[in-house]
Amino acid sequence: MKTSKIARTMLAGAVAMLFLAPAAHAAVISVDFADAPVNVPNDIDGVYFNFVTGVYGPTEVAGYDFNPYNNNAGLTFYGAPGPSGILATGTPGTSAQARVLQFGDLISAAGQYNQFQTRGEGFHAGRQEYVGLRFINETTGILNYGWALINTTAGNGFPASVAAYGYENTGLSITAGETATVTDVPEPASIALFGLAIGALGVSRRRKSA
Repeated sequence: MKTSKIARTMLAGAVAMLFLAPAAHAAVISVDFADAPVNVPNDIDGVYFNFVTGVYGPTEVAGYDFNPYNNNAGLTFYGAPGPSGILATGTPGTSAQARVLQFGDLISAAGQYNQFQTRGEGFHAGRQEYVGLRFINETTGILNYGWALINTTAGNGFPASVAAYGYENTGLSITAGETATVTDVPEPASIALFGLAIGALGVSRRRKSA
């Protein structure tokens, strides 16, 4: 009887700690500029984005992840050094072309990512389209996959603006346009404690039945 009471107490404590313990977050982080899209200056600097900190501006920002600009041939995309880069097709290097993505297209490790300059001719048609990328998350050190939604104008892509962006912060794949979701994952220590209490309760029940 005493053993059973102790086990029940352990179980109750474990359940309480399971809900009170810090949770590990696996999340899609997204930012929407729909009401005021961020202008992409029609010059060699363009605009720089750090997706993790949310900082952006017309001059290079610390730890930038994405940089749309005009390389004198129209809208172009610049990514951080490898393994970061822009989701692209063609021969890697300055002639690679950024892939034009539609809502729901997969952005994952299976893609080809071009570092530094990636041409954007596919984004010169005057539509709203997605570009995919990957970058090192400076907070976690993990390679993250993400997207940016670009407004363009027929001709060379300009005027152009960024309407939104998003990324998955644990290294998993993401789909173009996927927006913020958060999943709470119990910490391993909490799961172990819960299991220990369940085990203790099981032992007490066997002893009682014996």
